[in-house]
Amino acid sequence: MKKIIKWLSMPYYFNPTIKFKIKISFFHGLFLFLFLYLFKPFYLNQFEVIILEYTLSIGIIACLATFIVLYIPALIFKEYFNEDNWTIGRNLLLMVVGVTSVSILLWYITLIYSEAHQLTKISLLEFLFYTLLVSLIPLIYFIFLNEKKIRIRREKKVFEIKEIKKEKEISILKELAKEISIYSDNGKENITFLIDNLVYVTSQGNYASFFLINKNNELKEKILRVTLTKIATELKEYSNIIRCHKSYIVNINFITDISGNARGYLLESDFTYTSIPVSRSFSRQSLLKLMR
Repeated sequence: MKKIIKWLSMPYYFNPTIKFKIKISFFHGLFLFLFLYLFKPFYLNQFEVIILEYTLSIGIIACLATFIVLYIPALIFKEYFNEDNWTIGRNLLLMVVGVTSVSILLWYITLIYSEAHQLTKISLLEFLFYTLLVSLIPLIYFIFLNEKKIRIRREKKVFEIKEIKKEKEISILKELAKEISIYSDNGKENITFLIDNLVYVTSQGNYASFFLINKNNELKEKILRVTLTKIATELKEYSNIIRCHKSYIVNINFITDISGNARGYLLESDFTYTSIPVSRSFSRQSLLKLMR
C-alpha cells in the first residue's frame, strides 16, 4: 500500500498550454469517432442506419467535453493544478473524473438517439464501462507521448547546460593557463607570467611589484616600471583579478579570509605575510560574493 501511495505522489508533468489541451481533445474525439464508426463495437449494430451521424456526434461532443474538462477546472482551481504540485495521482484522478463526466454526457446523447429511432436503451453503468474501455486507450497513449516528449526535451536541456558549463570551465582553464605579458611604460621591458600564478600586485612609487607563485609553490617578487592603472586595464578581462585598492590589484582565487571592519577591510591569503587593504567602496558582502 505504501508503495502505491508513494507512486501516486510522484511528480508528473501537467502541460498547461491551451494548444496541448486542444490537441488532446481533438484526437480524443477523432479516435472515438473512427473507432466506433469503423468497428461498431458493443451495441452499435443497432445504429446501422444512422451510424455515421451518431458516431460523428459522439466524436464532436467528446472533443468539446474533453477540452472543457481540461480547461475550466484548471482556471478555477489554479493552486490544485499548479505544475509544481502535480502528481501521477492527480493526473489519474483528472482522467477518471474527465472520462466519467464525458461518459454521462454521451450516454444522454445516446438516449436521445435511442428514443428518436426506437432503439434499445443502454444503462448508464454499462455505458460508463464501455466508454472507460474505449476512452482510456487514447488518453493514456497521448499522455504517455507527451510525458516522453517533455522528458526527452528536459534531458536534452540538461545535456546542453552541462556542455555549456563544460565549455565555460575549459575556457576558464585556458585563460588561467594563458601567458600574460605586461610591458613597462617605455615598452622596453616586460614581465611574462601565467594569470593563475599571479597572487597580487602593489605599486611602489613609479614601479609595480608583481607577487607570483613559482614552480616550487613559493611567492616571488618581480618589479616593473609601470602604473597600476595600466596593469588593471591589461587584466580587465579576467574576472578573478580585481583592483581592490588604489595601490593593490589582487587575484581573489588566492584570498582565504576577510578581516577588519567597515572602516577598512583586509584580505588575507595563505601565500602572503601581509594583509591586503581594501577600498571603502567595497562592502564585506561584495567581497564575499567575489570570493565565491
